[in-house]
Amino acid sequence: MVKQKSILGRGLNALIPGSSESMEMQQPSRISDDNILQIPLDSIIPNPRQPRRVFREDDPRLLELSASIKQHGLLQPLVVTRIDAGPNGWLADTDFAPGVAAQSGVAKYQIIAGERRWRAARLAGLTRIPVVIKEATPQEMLELALIENIQRADLNPVEEALAYSALIEEYGMTQEAVARQVSKDRSTITNSLRLLQLAPKLREALVNSLENFTEGHARALVGITREEDQVAALGKIITLKLNVRQTEELAARIKSAERADASQQIAQAQKRSPDLDDLEAQFRTSLMVKVDLRRNRKGKGTLVLHFNNEDELERLYTRLVRQAD
Repeated sequence: MVKQKSILGRGLNALIPGSSESMEMQQPSRISDDNILQIPLDSIIPNPRQPRRVFREDDPRLLELSASIKQHGLLQPLVVTRIDAGPNGWLADTDFAPGVAAQSGVAKYQIIAGERRWRAARLAGLTRIPVVIKEATPQEMLELALIENIQRADLNPVEEALAYSALIEEYGMTQEAVARQVSKDRSTITNSLRLLQLAPKLREALVNSLENFTEGHARALVGITREEDQVAALGKIITLKLNVRQTEELAARIKSAERADASQQIAQAQKRSPDLDDLEAQFRTSLMVKVDLRRNRKGKGTLVLHFNNEDELERLYTRLVRQAD
């Protein structure tokens, strides 16, 4: 992965030399016209691994971009890769463009970069759009889409964290490697990934940009163990309109209470009745090995048998298994 840094680390310029990296502004590309193809818009499908999960057709920025495309055309080409249709001539539906299909024998393309422009072009009524075709592996497609969205500030915090997680879990990248690919500090990647520890309701609040609940608020709640405590904290933040500093203080109180509860539970678990000690001693005498016996108030527990060598294991097997047979 280090060898790819010189390509992927530069972001959109690695895909389209001279391309604009500003927020959704259309800029004429300086690519040679020989490298640009005009293809049917319906022959393109989104990348199912696109990090951005939330697309709203009533998004003011998307509508503004669509109006610009309707007036001036699509000035910045999409970057796509060629894909094949399935055996029956249809491509599988995705979460992003249900029902998009491929006719048998017709070349189809998948977006590497430019899904927002693709959606805006559809809204503008375009039937053909300019593209640049690039060969890319699934991992490279995810990396490039992630870089493009980060540079354009298109991802919400949860989407960004999920994309980092996919690179790490599915492709075996380290946090350091991910940080190099997206030109960020490793601590930024670590803090982003920690957001995935939050309860689903809190992640949903971040995705939906819930009022009075920002990424700073969310980070403060990471480390609260119980989901119900996280949800209760979210309710207080929204109701009381707490700022990030106040949220940190609230989280500290909740974590302190959770630690106290955990300590109390451990202390209760460590309280042993004479009967339990006597039962453990009987196991040791009968089996002639070290025994650890634990039981909670509900009667559930564990019985751990320790052995030091093959002879002791064989003796346990004889007593517990062969005798039972």
